[in-house]
Amino acid sequence: MQAKSKRSVIILGCTGSIGTTALQALAPLQDQFTIVGLSAHNSIDTLATLAQQWNCHSVCISGDDVPVPDSQLFTTATQLFTGTAGLLAMIRETEADIVLNAIAGASGLAPTLAAIESHKDVALANKESIVMAGCLLFSLARENGVTIIPVDSEHSTLYALLQAHGRSQTASLVITASGGPFRTFPIERMAEITVEMALAHPTWQMGAKISIDSATLANKGLEVIEAAYLFDFPSSAIEVVIHPQSVVHSLIRLYNGALYAQLSPPDMALPIMAALGDGHIDLEAVVAPLDFTDLSLTFEKPDLQKFPLLASAFTCSNLQGGYPIAFNAANEVAVHAFLQHKLSFLDVATVVQETLTHDWSQAYHAYEEIIEIDGRARAFAQHIRKGLS
Repeated sequence: MQAKSKRSVIILGCTGSIGTTALQALAPLQDQFTIVGLSAHNSIDTLATLAQQWNCHSVCISGDDVPVPDSQLFTTATQLFTGTAGLLAMIRETEADIVLNAIAGASGLAPTLAAIESHKDVALANKESIVMAGCLLFSLARENGVTIIPVDSEHSTLYALLQAHGRSQTASLVITASGGPFRTFPIERMAEITVEMALAHPTWQMGAKISIDSATLANKGLEVIEAAYLFDFPSSAIEVVIHPQSVVHSLIRLYNGALYAQLSPPDMALPIMAALGDGHIDLEAVVAPLDFTDLSLTFEKPDLQKFPLLASAFTCSNLQGGYPIAFNAANEVAVHAFLQHKLSFLDVATVVQETLTHDWSQAYHAYEEIIEIDGRARAFAQHIRKGLS
């Protein structure tokens, strides 16, 4: 492939796990990529340092309660945006080819929509954008002539495999999961799980929220919903398989019976750079070649009794409407309470499942309707959480 012109990038959430990995992977590729916008929620000093390192002149401190930073931290050429409104303004006003959205949680949805509406491609690490607005997001992307490229390692793999083998030839998708820290933990001892235990993921280094989601397998549930919307497959054509080594990053089954997979070391640099390049930039040696010496790969079915949120996610994906929104909202409320030691590990699933007993079948057609459903689900979840506390 012939290398193409330099690609300009905005990174949202540049001080988090995905943002940091992206910057490390981009560092040796500054002849091919330029960073034109950076945002952080509240890490002012780190943002200022990164803006200087990358000669980036559009930056945003997105936290609404963060004090206005000292302007002397930034060069006179830097345009500083602040708060949620400032973040959306930076996205709209900064010329860029692609936006890497690495913001965690539901707050990432509005920035995704702002990027699409300003005709920028989106490298999407914020799976909540798709989970909450899957019925809206892709129609908007088509209208604005932009591409949404997944950054999750599993969906990055599926994106590449479907391009290689054809959507029409593919019967089903297989999403791998490490199983988290409690894959072999006795079910009768699950009530003993602490925050510290749940944060200790055996394979990936991630932020607190996604680490807890991986421990409950809610993250894999969100990925099932994401895959259904991204690739237009029903949940009945999506499987989850536990693969502790995190070397196989998902598979596709063809109608002819063949099964194709992508294998690489568990390093997020590859899916991030695949999304940022997306055929526009030639990429080489993003991660080290896989070493087969003493490599053993194992697979098993997920235990839905131990991890009921995975089963709940399949149900929500099948029902659609507001169910995926309610699942995500209740899970965010429950995980936040667990991290604050206000809820037990087992009760994270209880909050989500009891929230889902309400009727969330209403369809949505606009961002405001999504936010209304999200707010109602959070209110239900908070009420349930307080009763359990």
